[in-house]
Amino acid sequence: MLPILGAGQSLEDKVSQARKQQALSSTEGDQADSILSERKSRGIPSTLGKPKRADQGDRAGMDSLLSSPQDTAANQAAYGDTVGGRGRKKISRGGDLPKRYEQRIFQNVDRSAFSSAGGAAGRNYILGPGDEITVSMWGDKEKEYSLLVNKDGKIFLEGIGVVPMAGNTVDQAGQILKQRLAKVYSGISRGTAHVEVALGKVGPIRVFVLGEVKVPGGYVFTGHTSVLSALYYARGPTDIGTVRNMTLTRSGSRFNLDLYKYLMHGENLTPDALQDGDIIFAGRAEALVEIDGDVGRAATYELKKGEGVKELLEFAGGLNVTAASHKLTLQRVFEDGKLDIQDLAAPQEYLSGKAKIELRDGDRIMVEKSTETSRNFITVSGPVKYPGAYEATGINTVPQLVAKAGGLREDAYLGRVHVVRFKPEGSSSLMAYSLDSTDVETIRLMPKDNVILYSIKDMYLPDSVQISGAIFNPARYEFREGISVKDLVMQAGGFLPHHESGRVIIFRGNTRERKVEQITLDIDDGLAKSGPGFLLKANDFVQVPIDPRWYKKEIVTLDGLFMHPGKYALLFPGEKLASVVERAGGFKDDGYVRGGRFFRSKDSVGRVGVDLKRAVESPRSKANISLMGGDSIFVPERLNTVKVVGEVGFETSVLIQEGAAVQYYIEKAGGFTRRSEKDRVVVQYANGETSRDGYFNRKPDAGSVIYVPQGPEPQPFNWATNINFLLGTLTAGITLIILANQVSK
Repeated sequence: MLPILGAGQSLEDKVSQARKQQALSSTEGDQADSILSERKSRGIPSTLGKPKRADQGDRAGMDSLLSSPQDTAANQAAYGDTVGGRGRKKISRGGDLPKRYEQRIFQNVDRSAFSSAGGAAGRNYILGPGDEITVSMWGDKEKEYSLLVNKDGKIFLEGIGVVPMAGNTVDQAGQILKQRLAKVYSGISRGTAHVEVALGKVGPIRVFVLGEVKVPGGYVFTGHTSVLSALYYARGPTDIGTVRNMTLTRSGSRFNLDLYKYLMHGENLTPDALQDGDIIFAGRAEALVEIDGDVGRAATYELKKGEGVKELLEFAGGLNVTAASHKLTLQRVFEDGKLDIQDLAAPQEYLSGKAKIELRDGDRIMVEKSTETSRNFITVSGPVKYPGAYEATGINTVPQLVAKAGGLREDAYLGRVHVVRFKPEGSSSLMAYSLDSTDVETIRLMPKDNVILYSIKDMYLPDSVQISGAIFNPARYEFREGISVKDLVMQAGGFLPHHESGRVIIFRGNTRERKVEQITLDIDDGLAKSGPGFLLKANDFVQVPIDPRWYKKEIVTLDGLFMHPGKYALLFPGEKLASVVERAGGFKDDGYVRGGRFFRSKDSVGRVGVDLKRAVESPRSKANISLMGGDSIFVPERLNTVKVVGEVGFETSVLIQEGAAVQYYIEKAGGFTRRSEKDRVVVQYANGETSRDGYFNRKPDAGSVIYVPQGPEPQPFNWATNINFLLGTLTAGITLIILANQVSK
């Protein structure tokens, strides 16, 4: 069976697309199988998001070693974000939201929110090599110095000499320099000279962020950098990394860091400002517990030893007002490795401290949402001033409910009111009464009743008139007494430029004779004329005819090696191809006319095989087709190859050999394979025409594509079966001969 080409798609593109799709499907299938197998072995539900390659995070971490924050951002863009087996949570905006709450803090945040300029450092900033301080003197002595702390932690000040500065705060440095300068300038002691020491540019510091962070490594920072800033550039914790038991190592001392003090309580970390050589290390979290359901922030949180459901609920933003006062559900992997469910007390019990339970790593808590609805209400809908739900207390009858809803509107229909009453088993009953009768007073409303009123507009379908044709807004319009044809034309936006001037056609139904009358009305184009004009009746249909002489311009596109490529309007309907090419100045000398491509957008036809050369040289030939709006023609440069794709030794492009047959190019591509369908070879010529090899005596031209389809897998020859078949046939034949001889005797 011949392959079917898509509209506007070459044979080459079709084969390439099919092979890409086959390779993609195969790759995705293998990845999906391996992911599901891994999840099954780890006890992870198959509904979690697909994890990415684990080596992505390692590679990014290696590249970040001693890199600047800007370089780290480039690494993140190149290698992406690692996602562990805990998966990511989908949000309604279509993006990914990490399950871990801490990871959300470090996702898509502007780094400027965590970086600081040099001038932002406080007076308690500890000086180090590379920092710059400014010393300003005024009064008896006016002088200003900019001093750089050298690699030994010292500065040199004129008249004083070398002064150690490293390890001192800015305030301490000011006191030291003021004392030294007072020995040289007596006005400082007398108060007639003044000294001010300030921090200038801040030198670089090297900080290492290691352990279970997404981009571990060394970083070079400038300015008064905080711990949170360093963690941001390291992209925060991995799916198993801790943020509550991190350590900061500085000059042999070790400090514990709990990021929840900042995230949950707004407290500063101690210490917060980093120094050169600091090491931040994040180990594995002890317990990561997920909470889901009707809470403020459903996510996975890290718990310390001794923390339980109470702390977990507080981290999650507490209960929503719609949370049920029902038991919590705990999902846990128990000691035998099986995932099971355990019922807990109500969340209020844990918040009050009456109930406690120790949570483990991997636990999942579900907070149920209340499904109870209010029972003490009655609803009213329809033509009342304030429709909606009302408290049932004090409302016994429909008139009382209507009065509570502001009374009836003018369009209210008094002939019918419906009361829908729902039964406990789920069914409902309908009671109908008239609003202007005394029976409605006898209805005793009950909570959850639904009272439905109706408008007069709902009871009657308004009459209409319809207009169509060369009008701006053809549609159906409401009929009003006294409306004329010109009034309807005005409502519809007026005539279109190509309408037939001077007349309209009106179709009017004759119910008595059961037929439709056609009325041709002479009408001028002016809509501001006084007088009633021709009055319409209900359900009239007005047709504004299109001028039969009107011709809508149709545009075609000539692209490529034409003398004057561009867009051309057809001079008349059905203008021929050769005529438009002539108006474009013909083809350039280096244009490959035989390989010209013709496309038709109307009705999604796509590429059409047209012999442009023959159409132009023989205008009376069938190749000189009529053009239509949206047609496009492309003439490429000279091509010199024939492409061979499909079931051949190797797909390739072969240099054109004038007069060579299809077999020549297939041999150049490695010949047929054992699965080739040799009698179903298809040739697509440069101009888009196609044929089966052997059906037409036409050689491939430059730009052609030869496609060799794939057949079924050849079956191996079974010698034993076939020999037995032959022997059986031969034996049967000999037996028949012997029997025939015996019968003749």
